Amino acid sequence: MSDFSIDLVSDVQCEHLLAEISYKGQRLCVLNKEHGNEFIEIEFVDDLYVLSKKIEMKFSLSEFLIVLAKAKEELRLCS
Repeated sequence: MSDFSIDLVSDVQCEHLLAEISYKGQRLCVLNKEHGNEFIEIEFVDDLYVLSKKIEMKFSLSEFLIVLAKAKEELRLCS
């Protein structure tokens, strides 16, 4: 089981969905397709919320790249 999760969310300031990637419950980054499917941007967040326990943001690069690709594809398929 992966420690990563992907949530598709809407932002009141945006007209489109965002994909939030979290690691062990702590939000890590947001994918944004404001400029279209071919120009998806990633933003590493200085988070609005922090879990009560410290999460070490150290993980497998291979697994993170797989999660990024999955989040990008899920976001791309959303209108």
